[in-house]
Order: sequence, then C-alpha cells, then structure tokens
Amino acid sequence: MKLKEKIVGSIGILVLSLVFLISGHLISKREAEVKNQIFTENEKESIFVDSNNTDKASVDYKANKTDKVSQRDIGEKKDIIVDIKGAIANPKEYKLAQGARVRDLIQAAGGTTEEADENTIHFSKVLKDEECIIIYKKGEAVNNNSDLSKFIELPNSDKEEKININKATQEQLSTLYGIGEVKAKAIIEYREKNGGFKSVDDLGNVDGIGSKTVDKLRDKVDIK
Repeated sequence: MKLKEKIVGSIGILVLSLVFLISGHLISKREAEVKNQIFTENEKESIFVDSNNTDKASVDYKANKTDKVSQRDIGEKKDIIVDIKGAIANPKEYKLAQGARVRDLIQAAGGTTEEADENTIHFSKVLKDEECIIIYKKGEAVNNNSDLSKFIELPNSDKEEKININKATQEQLSTLYGIGEVKAKAIIEYREKNGGFKSVDDLGNVDGIGSKTVDKLRDKVDIK
C-alpha cells in the first residue's frame, strides 16, 4: 500500500512539474511576442520620424539654396551712371539701376521743363552706362536735325561719329561724358586762346578736366 501511494505521489509530482514547465514556457513565449511587437512598433515610429526629418531637411535645403541664388542674382545687378541735359529740371549725372529707361532718368531728374518737346523723347529706350540724354526745347530739335531718331543723342552709341573738339559748338561739347555747360565753355575758351587743340591730350590742360576724363573721351573726340 505504501509503495502504491509513493508511486501515485511521484506521478502527481511529475504531472505538476510538467504543468508548471509548460505554463512557464507559454508565459515566456508570450512575453517574447509582446516585447517583439513593442520593438517593431517603436522601430516603425523611429523610421517615420526619421523620414519626416529627412523630408524637412530636404525642403529646408532647397529653400535655402533658392534664397542664396536669389541673393546672388540681386548682388550681381549693377548700377549705371547716365547724364541728362537740356530742358530738364535738374540736369546732371544720375546713378540708376541697370535696365532703367529714359523715362526713369527723367523722373529722377525732376521731370522736363515747360519748354521741353516731349514728342522727340524716346521714353522707353533702355539706358547704358555713360550715356548722355539731351531733352530738346520745342522747335530746337527740328531746327538742328529733322531726323527724329537723332533728337536724343547717345554718345555711347556705336554709330555716333567722334566730335571734333576744334570745331564743335558748346552744345555739342556738353553732350560728352563728364562735360557740362561750364566745361564746354572752358574748352572753347582754351581753343580760341591757344589756336586749337594739337592733340586730345591737350584737353587735360583745360580747367576742371582731369586725366581720367580725358581717357574716357579719347575714343569719342578728335581734332581733325
């Protein structure tokens, strides 16, 4: 009887051990699955966040690159210096943005006077650096030249002939770069006093005209 009880007890202990062993295995497996699921979700979330950050960085880079290009384009835009004379409120040299037109120059100079003949003005013409615009008075341009295309003379034009400083009038001389009415008058006085100019370099002997101005005028004037 005792032997039988021992056998039954041993079997019972074995069964309980198997039950605990299987239960422990199932619990461990479940915990592993839960941990794996949590890790997978965290990994997906991390990938999503990284993807968003990458997209944002890409957008920021493109925007920054566009801004730099725009700033570079703005920085490369140069100014020009243009002279305006004649029937204008404030005749002198003006600094304008590259691409400015005759109308912009006239506005910068305070507009034309009542004597100006606006029918002879090419308002839409694009200006170039070192050009001179003459605003003629009513009737003045017609008397000087019947060709309307020459009413506004641009000394920087490739088609323009050189001005003879030994024969030019005060008005013609005043159209030259850096030469206003006062210096044009001084050129004529020097010419009459010294029997004319022997060379273009003699312009440097005229009061108010320096070597830099002479260099600018060298290709625009002659003495013959």
